[in-house]
Amino acid sequence: MLLDMERTTAAVYLAGYSVECMFKALILSIVPEAEAEEILRMFRGARAHDYEWLIRLYVERGGPRMPPHVVPHIARVNSWSTDMRYAPGTIAAREAKAFMDSVTEIVTWADGRL
Repeated sequence: MLLDMERTTAAVYLAGYSVECMFKALILSIVPEAEAEEILRMFRGARAHDYEWLIRLYVERGGPRMPPHVVPHIARVNSWSTDMRYAPGTIAAREAKAFMDSVTEIVTWADGRL
């Protein structure tokens, strides 16, 4: 919807948050319930928005490594930052579409693991 309204930066910003939330959900899905509070406390601060840190935490806690077909999509969305909400200008439609396509691939894979 945001892409259709040419709000490409907003679309990418919100889609990036969906990837972050999926990684957090994956982590919480594999840790014992007794460790959930500890993990939730770790989700504070700037690093909690860092995909690489979240993926590393997921693997360290027992999750599998990212499958080869998902890795290039993670590389594409890794440019996302919470600072995007302050960025002036508009992301090019083609770039935003590619970002959204990668988000779809990541979320589809992650959803299958939950």
